Amino acid sequence: MRCRDHIALTLPSFLLRLALAITFLWAGAGKILGTTTVQGDPAARLANLGVTFLADPQPETPEAQTPSEPDSPLPDTTQPTIEEALPADSDDLDQAEDLLDQAEELPIDSGSELETEEGSPRAPAARARNTPYYTLTQVLQSSAPAVGSDYPDPVRIKRVYGIALLIDNAANPALTEDSQPLTPLLPKWMGSGKMPIISAWATAITELAAGVFLLIGFLTRLSAFSLMTVMLVAIWSTNIGPAMLHDTNSILGFIPHRADVWAPTAYNVLLWQFALVIMTLSVALLGAGPLSIDRILFRPGRRDPYVTGGSGSNTNPAKPIKHKPDPEAPPQDRSSFDRTPPPSSNPTP
Repeated sequence: MRCRDHIALTLPSFLLRLALAITFLWAGAGKILGTTTVQGDPAARLANLGVTFLADPQPETPEAQTPSEPDSPLPDTTQPTIEEALPADSDDLDQAEDLLDQAEELPIDSGSELETEEGSPRAPAARARNTPYYTLTQVLQSSAPAVGSDYPDPVRIKRVYGIALLIDNAANPALTEDSQPLTPLLPKWMGSGKMPIISAWATAITELAAGVFLLIGFLTRLSAFSLMTVMLVAIWSTNIGPAMLHDTNSILGFIPHRADVWAPTAYNVLLWQFALVIMTLSVALLGAGPLSIDRILFRPGRRDPYVTGGSGSNTNPAKPIKHKPDPEAPPQDRSSFDRTPPPSSNPTP
C-alpha cells in the first residue's frame, strides 16, 4: 500500500477521536466540577428532588482584635430594681413580693404546651422583676414541598444538577400563558422520582468515560454510539423538540425561529450539537483506526481490506478463463489498463 493510502486510513479516524475526546472530557468535567447559581422556582424544584445546595465561600476576615478600654466610659444603663423603682411604703411593693414568692414555688415543666404571653404563669413574676421572660414553644417540621418564594436569593449548585433541571422541565413542562398544558418533550418516567438526578449523573459520567475511551481508542464504536445518543437527546430537548411541539413560528417545522437568522450566534448551539452528532456517527461507522487499543486487542485478519487496501490476499484465487486467439481476426490495439477479454471465435447470437 502506498504511503498516502496509509495516511488516509490512519489520520482521519484519529483526528476525529481526538476532537471528540477533548470536547466531551471538557463537558463532563465541567458538569461535575463546575458550579452555577439558581433561585426561585428552579431552586425549589431542585430542593424537591433532594438536591443539596452548596455553601458560598466565606470571605477571609482579619483576626479579631481585643477592644481597648474606651477613653470615656458609657453611662450606666442598669435598670433599677423593684425596690428602687417603687416607694417603700407602697402597696404595689407588697403585691410584687408576693408574686415573686409564688413564681419561685412554680415547678418547671419542660414539656409544657405552647402558652400565650398573658397566660404564662411566669408573666406576672417577670413583670414584677422588670426582666424579660420566655415561654416554651414546640416546633413542628413541615413536609410541604418547597416553593419559589423560599429561595429569593441565588443558591449555588453543581452544574450537573442543571442537566437534571433540564430533564425535569422537558418531562414535566410548565403551562403556557393562557394556562394550557404543553406537550412533554421526554417520557413521563424520566421526570418522576429521582430519575432526573440519575439521568444527569449518567450523562456526565458517560461523557467522561467515553471521552477517555475515544482518546485511547478503546471500545471506540460503543463509546461513539453512546455519545451520539447523549447528543441526540440534547439536541431534541433544547432545540428540535421545542421548535416542533411548542413553537408555532419554527422554520420548516423543526428549526427554532430567531429574530436574525443570519447572525453568527443565532444557531451556534444547534450547529455545534449537529456537528457532534455527525462526528460521533462517523467514528461509530469508521471504527478506531490503526492508532488505537482496539487494533491491538482485535487484530484484523490478513484479508481485511482496511489493512491490505484491497480485496485482501487470497490464497486460492479463481483461475481466469483462457480464450484461444482467432488467427484470422485482425489484431486489436489494447492498452495496458484494458482488462476486457478478447472476442470469442464463436460468439453466441
